[in-house]
Amino acid sequence: MTGPTTPRHQPHPHLGGRAEALRALAAWHAGGPGEPKVLLLTGDPGSGRSRLVGGFLMLCDPVFRRRIDLTVLDPSTVPSATGPGPLVFGAAGLTPDQLLLRLADVLAPGARLTAEVYEQLAALDEENPFTIVVPDVDRVGVLRVRDEAVRATRAVLSPLAQSPGVRLLADLPRPQAHWLADQLPPDQVRVIDLDEAPWADPPGLALQAAHTLGGGLPFASSAPEAGQLAADLARTAGNALVVRLAASSLRVTPEGGPPKLPGSVGEALDLHAERCGVHELTLRRLLTPLALARDGAVLPLPLWARLASAVAGRDLSRTLLEGQTLLAPFFELVEPGQPGRTEPDDGQPAVRLVHPAVGAELRERLGTAALEAHRRITAVLLEDVPAGGPERWAGVAPYVREQLTAHALEAGRLPGLLADPGFLVHTPQVLLRAAVEHLTRTGADLPPVALTWLRLAPQFTRTALPPAQRAGLLEYACHQDGLPGLDFGPGLPWRTLWWHPLPEITAVTAAYGPGGAPAVVAALPTAEGSTLVGFDAATGTPIPQAEQLARPGEAQRAAARFALSSGADQVRVWGGSAQEPVTSLALPAGSLVAADITPDGILLLADPFGLAALRVTAPGA
Repeated sequence: MTGPTTPRHQPHPHLGGRAEALRALAAWHAGGPGEPKVLLLTGDPGSGRSRLVGGFLMLCDPVFRRRIDLTVLDPSTVPSATGPGPLVFGAAGLTPDQLLLRLADVLAPGARLTAEVYEQLAALDEENPFTIVVPDVDRVGVLRVRDEAVRATRAVLSPLAQSPGVRLLADLPRPQAHWLADQLPPDQVRVIDLDEAPWADPPGLALQAAHTLGGGLPFASSAPEAGQLAADLARTAGNALVVRLAASSLRVTPEGGPPKLPGSVGEALDLHAERCGVHELTLRRLLTPLALARDGAVLPLPLWARLASAVAGRDLSRTLLEGQTLLAPFFELVEPGQPGRTEPDDGQPAVRLVHPAVGAELRERLGTAALEAHRRITAVLLEDVPAGGPERWAGVAPYVREQLTAHALEAGRLPGLLADPGFLVHTPQVLLRAAVEHLTRTGADLPPVALTWLRLAPQFTRTALPPAQRAGLLEYACHQDGLPGLDFGPGLPWRTLWWHPLPEITAVTAAYGPGGAPAVVAALPTAEGSTLVGFDAATGTPIPQAEQLARPGEAQRAAARFALSSGADQVRVWGGSAQEPVTSLALPAGSLVAADITPDGILLLADPFGLAALRVTAPGA
């Protein structure tokens, strides 16, 4: 899209306009006298907030600047190249807590608690401020749960905006922008609403309409007719997304006659269905599976017809197969390996909506019927989960594992799934943690195994442990919580034989019991110093007179099949003649007091609350 911002200058090549807003962003970046330290960018969904931030950041990045002919741009819209560029922390797809942690890594290093992060933010140097950009606050959250943008604004953006050592640019929904602006002195904040003067860009929108409509339309065959159609579309649509949808609709249905022009995303959907001679509910039902998936999620093409048919309550396979023209303006095909594909790539072509605002419109029209749609989609996804034990989840398609949590949460079926240990360890952990924490905030009762999993969730979301390691840790934690006997399937790197509560245990040592059976001796504090207690390592049966049990000597340990090394929160088992690593056990911070291993491979762990014995089962054990 081209066209001058002034008679002497060309527009930004990525934006094709928005000169007034770019001037404000460039002035904020320069931080001159009288400029606010906080810019809040807002507008209706589809108004181009994310695109404007992206275009501005292009001009801040040295690599992109070299690809743009800056000499033809209005100098007042180009940020200075001197000094460091802004630090960018995208909010899309993160929970508010995750977003705060990413900021803390840079702005509050060493802070472990939220209160410590806030203290360090408040103490940042006003003379050497950080320049921070936080785009896409409207897309914050791993799941689409209510008030995530509100939580992010209050827990993350507000402390940032009020820090003396931060200059902030944030892209966020209108209610949150005005709330945050009210918390700051008026001279420190400016709200840029892209739908209101002077920030709205009618000339740029008209240029976009002309560019996206193109030429050759039978109802606008001459240049004056095409220009008038573009001007009418820009004026009626009022926003870049509606222009895009309407122009796409007119291009794929040129035989539909003189157009009716939409003023909203909902009208764009309904008018396009009308041009195609299809009831608007059919179009909406076909798109509903994409709308109810997480924002930006891709739906495998072979699954689309099944989910749409379930939502509609009738077979829509043929309608979908023959509906390329009907659906074309509202979805895009995402090939395997394509950049921006956020879902696990299983080699299948997939589809997603062209913009999150299309999904928002579809969900709003669904209203309370969304609950039933989620139930039906959940039922279809569960059909793809084979029967069997916990290991069956390992073979489930990536899309099903990604999306089932969100759909089951909305459908009220998640608590039942949380009782399945296999579901807990094979589902993406960040997504599952967000869903379970949402359930706890609503006061829902969780199955006992899910409560144990939630205790380990910070570790599971922080470290990239494979499912077998997660299953082993969860199995061990279930014994600690009094939940032995749960089925975790085959393939665990160890099996917990027993756990005894022994508060204040201070040491643990492998030993030999009567007849040479493996045993364990634990030290407990007493008023006089300490006392020793003994147990059969395989069964946990108490052994009297623990002080008389023999300990393996150095020669016996050197000749043993297994050896052990441990740190503050990790235990590694070594075995074989070459003493190669067999398995490792990464425990939550602060949960390891002492560890040892018997010659035949029973791992002995002392935590702050008791003593456990784990049989090593990993390959090579």
